[in-house]
Amino acid sequence: MKYGYARVSTVEQNVNQQAQLLINNYGIDPEHIVQETWTGSTTNRPALQKLVGKTLRSGDTLYVFHISRLGRKTSEVLQLVEELQAREVGLIVYELDSTDLTSPTGKLLLTMLAALAEMELETLRERQRIGIERAKKEGKYAGRKPIEPGVIDTAIQLRANGLGIESIAKQLNVGRSTLYREMGKRK
Repeated sequence: MKYGYARVSTVEQNVNQQAQLLINNYGIDPEHIVQETWTGSTTNRPALQKLVGKTLRSGDTLYVFHISRLGRKTSEVLQLVEELQAREVGLIVYELDSTDLTSPTGKLLLTMLAALAEMELETLRERQRIGIERAKKEGKYAGRKPIEPGVIDTAIQLRANGLGIESIAKQLNVGRSTLYREMGKRK
């Protein structure tokens, strides 16, 4: 069975474009494509974890648009590929002209590309840090806006009424980690 995984880090990016490429080029059933908007800098990607942990079986093949969709840390990507290989699941990357990364040559290529993806993330973070330092020196950086107390009051009330953090975060347009942090300060 063919499965696809399409991931972007922000809603401004187009996850549907990746999914459409997988459908058009590999004939993957749209119902077998898992889409996710989640950062690649963490291993906590629920849709990918579910796909790898519960859906993929021996003989299946996982198709992705780019190796960085699986993660931005070399060790994590290599670990995932080893897990897939041990379970006899193939891995095909669109941007590598359909190279099977579970083959010996593919693993070498994978290692190099995963390292480049990790370097790209570290470079991005370094540039961001430099930009923030420069803005602070110029007096242009004030940090994040503080969250309004009324928003947290509402969140606490919704939580007391049994609503989940995910739902509250969406309803109030606030990040889950921000809710946990701010609500924790009120305990």
